[in-house]
Amino acid sequence: MLTQYYQETDVTVYWDSKNNWIYVDWRNQPSKQTVLNGCKEIHKLLISKNASYVLNDNRKITGAWVLASRWVAEEWFPQIIAAGLKKFAWIESSVSTLSVVSAKRSADKNPAGIIRLFKDESEAEKWLKEPNMKAVNQSC
Repeated sequence: MLTQYYQETDVTVYWDSKNNWIYVDWRNQPSKQTVLNGCKEIHKLLISKNASYVLNDNRKITGAWVLASRWVAEEWFPQIIAAGLKKFAWIESSVSTLSVVSAKRSADKNPAGIIRLFKDESEAEKWLKEPNMKAVNQSC
């Protein structure tokens, strides 16, 4: 069940209590400020719910968000990883190649295995539901 946590014109952040993760629905061509605001709200929800997983949906993004991609890659991802993020499933825009390029730039600058890009929601969800291999290996 999705419970809305935060909303503005180009982003809505939900808590998905059924799957125990954050679901983020991005739309249009978010401004740098919208990206900053939305990401800060995701960070707050991640901490308040002691969450480890995010399903970040960019399918409705219509253009690049290059102005914020550096901040996302260099500042925000390290912050949410430090706050306990284990998996960030990023569904690529289906209409904007520039958005996909921005997403890849952000994902490529962070630890391998935590952030993965997907073209399909069901594949992204499947990956989020897979057991965390680090946790499995540590318990052996």
